[in-house]
Amino acid sequence: MLIPPYDPSLIIDPLSDDELKHIPGALNEGCVEIDPVVFSVVHARLDGILAEMTETILRTARNPILYGAKDFTCTLMNPRAEVLSMHDCIPIHVGTMDPALRFVIRAFEDDIAEGDVIVNNASFAGNAHVGDWTMFAPIFFDGQLVAWAANKCHLIDTGAHIPGNVDFFAKDVYEEAMHFPGMRVCRDHEPIADIMRFIAYNFRFPELWRGDFNAQLGSLWTAEKRVQELCKRFGLDTVKGCFSETLRYGERSMREEISKLPEAEIEVSLRGEVIADFFPDGVPLKLKLTTKPAEGVIVFDYTDMPDQQAFGYNLTYATARCSALQGTLAILGSDIPKNDGALKCIEVRLREGALAGIPKWPVGTSAATIALCDEVTNLVMKAWADILPSGGMAGMGEYCAANFFGSGKSEITNEEYVHAFYLVASGGGATANHDGLPHMFGACIMGNMSYESIELLEMARPLRIHDVSPVIDSGGSGKFRGAVGLVQRIQPLDHTMHISYCGSGHTCEIFGLAGGETGACADHWIEDQASGAVLEKLNNAGESDIEDSMVWTAATGGGGGYGDPLERAPKQVLQDVNNGFVSEASAKSDYGVAFNHNGNVREIDEAVTIGLRRVARGL
Repeated sequence: MLIPPYDPSLIIDPLSDDELKHIPGALNEGCVEIDPVVFSVVHARLDGILAEMTETILRTARNPILYGAKDFTCTLMNPRAEVLSMHDCIPIHVGTMDPALRFVIRAFEDDIAEGDVIVNNASFAGNAHVGDWTMFAPIFFDGQLVAWAANKCHLIDTGAHIPGNVDFFAKDVYEEAMHFPGMRVCRDHEPIADIMRFIAYNFRFPELWRGDFNAQLGSLWTAEKRVQELCKRFGLDTVKGCFSETLRYGERSMREEISKLPEAEIEVSLRGEVIADFFPDGVPLKLKLTTKPAEGVIVFDYTDMPDQQAFGYNLTYATARCSALQGTLAILGSDIPKNDGALKCIEVRLREGALAGIPKWPVGTSAATIALCDEVTNLVMKAWADILPSGGMAGMGEYCAANFFGSGKSEITNEEYVHAFYLVASGGGATANHDGLPHMFGACIMGNMSYESIELLEMARPLRIHDVSPVIDSGGSGKFRGAVGLVQRIQPLDHTMHISYCGSGHTCEIFGLAGGETGACADHWIEDQASGAVLEKLNNAGESDIEDSMVWTAATGGGGGYGDPLERAPKQVLQDVNNGFVSEASAKSDYGVAFNHNGNVREIDEAVTIGLRRVARGL
């Protein structure tokens, strides 16, 4: 199958029976009548298999972005390329698996066999973006296709002209890292030698890549072994029947949840990130949300989004769709199964050629999982707040420049490196009954990645981490406070570190709800290490060099607040001040809470606090 020309139907349209009939067992839906106890066992085993897949990558991957930050997701899918379950996953990966597998199945047609492994990291072939190396392995039992094992790992390098895969200013696919639109990399459970040689020749750090590749293989083949064991124990038709029922269960659960919603149709908008030379006044984002409780359907209409631009900020089809899914799953019931049975109840209408839509070949999409995706997801959550005021969530700090790439070569060891930084994360937005959750990184991640170890980072890279700490007053004030952002200070040792970045949340408003205040924006700059003087303020996107006498300082954004700050319990404000989240000045001006100091002990001044709050309320 050739690309271009690019055909969106290859990734968007569901697979037909005619397209699947050449694959043995692909059309077998299994037993219709399933014993509830057996279903419970098999359904629970799904999560167990996914947990084992995940642990395999964590324990065997070679790059910190995988074993430290956990920027990957594992899943099992049925022969129709539908996600059966997700475990401990990253939200932006939830809805971006099935388009990529649909393309693979269509590209290979009847040339799919046991022991195959196929990679698809191509954004126009249904993948999230070029940095997400997505691998699929068909699982057969007695010659019949039972399921697909899949994992999506963000690799540190796949041959981009700058280290790190994400080039904000790459205007088309030809300036991005290497795209593999459905390529077989293993046959008969053996890596294909000429493909391995080609990749090793074109990727930076080929030995590290091969270690990560082997970790992904181990994860896929662990799933294959465990699913085959399930079939031996319960029988092929029973296992396939349980998988089919899993999707029906997800659909029933989602339609029941939707039936409880009010019928509504609303339009919402916000002004997104300011992007020099492209959107100097900020990205004008607009969508329509329609709830149809009687039909059990939710519809998002993105067709009024602005046109695509010649840079990597454009969303792919997979990530545009997923922005609606992840913004909705964060609001609706937490018990809804994370599978395609549930997700099929959410329709996302996209326009070809839109910035947040279906991109036209060959425009750049290297930052499609972050940046704009976070902004659109915040807009989705803003829409839900209009429909469900008591269940809404304020805007969360977005994936910003602090979480991007540094590269260089140590003058002492003569070793080159590239590193994605996950030392600090943005804060989450508050809700009607809870403070914002910290450590969210952004809407694309929602806390499902990990902080890397400072000590292990300093051992692995020629860097010194001077500081990781909360940014005081960065969480939006409210009855429930937005989570604060964090700041990192990083110094290269005996070399110049090159950083590349394209974050959002630096210029756009992180909104509050119901009287809550906005969260603080992200920022970053270069300091002189000796004096602490600021040498240069940096933009939200670009490239910079950090010399060994300098420190790169980057602060993430805070979440928006919810409700009137004057309704926050003074004891909670005291705790915030003691924890370094809120300053005494902001406690007084924003929350109307004053303190006395008894030695080293800070105490609430009840009388002054009552007076401050009365004045603030105009009483």
